[in-house]
Amino acid sequence: MLSMGFGENRTVRALRAVQYESLERAIAWLENHENDPDIDDPVGESCGNVLGSSATPGQTASVEPEEKPVELTPEQRAEKAAQLQAKIAEKKRLNEEKEKQDAIMREKIRRKEGQSLAEMREKRELDEAKLIAEERRRQKLEDQRARKAVLEKIKQDRESKLKEKEAEKKEAAPQQSAAPAQQSAAPPKQYNECRLQLRLPTGQALVNTFKAEDTLGDVVAFVRDTAKLETFGLMTSFPRKQYQPSDYGFDLKSLGLCPSSVIIVSKQ
Repeated sequence: MLSMGFGENRTVRALRAVQYESLERAIAWLENHENDPDIDDPVGESCGNVLGSSATPGQTASVEPEEKPVELTPEQRAEKAAQLQAKIAEKKRLNEEKEKQDAIMREKIRRKEGQSLAEMREKRELDEAKLIAEERRRQKLEDQRARKAVLEKIKQDRESKLKEKEAEKKEAAPQQSAAPAQQSAAPPKQYNECRLQLRLPTGQALVNTFKAEDTLGDVVAFVRDTAKLETFGLMTSFPRKQYQPSDYGFDLKSLGLCPSSVIIVSKQ
């Protein structure tokens, strides 16, 4: 093996490993262990000789004639070395090919895992986008319902006000038609009583008959006691007049409220 170009340390290590059975096994062992880090480290002396014979302490070892190694021609040594190098190169190529295949497999696994992570991230983003869109739709529907309710309330208020105005016009119509008749008639009658219809802020109507000499202050006291109101104002719709506290001392006759009138009680 030394003549084939193998180092002394690895040659001895290979021969000891195969117990000196054959050159072929030693070369095969070197093929499998050529990359060992300690393949060329110095080796200690073996307990036996290179042929594998050993003597037990206290016993006399039989001396056998030592077989001479088969001499190889230079061509045979070169052929053996070339064969060994070819085997070593082939094994190295196979190892490199296996490493390349392993690297390709690891890359495929890495890409597959990366693709799975990307799909999971895309799915999570899609779910979040769906939740946001659903929340926006829900908020839009709530806004539409709220706007519709406000518009409906405004419509109801307008209709209510129109009805009140129509009612006031109907109540004021007899007074308008009676005014020309009173003007064309001979001297106005003298009334001793005054019948008032008092329309409260709640829509309720109070009807009471006062004396013609009672003052507007008496009417204020009646409303305060009956409707339990503290602060309020008095006005007529036709002719439209807002009474002031300075008017409370005048009697109903001088204010032109006899024989009957409608007074609107408003909150202040």
